[in-house]
Amino acid sequence: MVTGEGRLDHQTAMGKAPVGVARLARKYHATVLAFAGSVTKDASACNNAGIDAFFPVVRGVTTLEEAMDPDNAKANMTAAAEQVFRLF
Repeated sequence: MVTGEGRLDHQTAMGKAPVGVARLARKYHATVLAFAGSVTKDASACNNAGIDAFFPVVRGVTTLEEAMDPDNAKANMTAAAEQVFRLF
């Protein structure tokens, strides 16, 4: 199962959509991967909430405006997903 949000942090683990997806996925014994525009240091709480692994999408130092640009966002998400799914 693949999920994500703009910023993965300890608040995500408190019941935001990605954790809701993780709870549903657990019923079916599915692995849960999450992608996020940014990942904070306390995002490891998401692992305890059912997300097996999470990955930041932004590939380097950038402004919020640059990160939110649709072309940049698409390229970053494509690159991150490609590398993660090479594991399978």
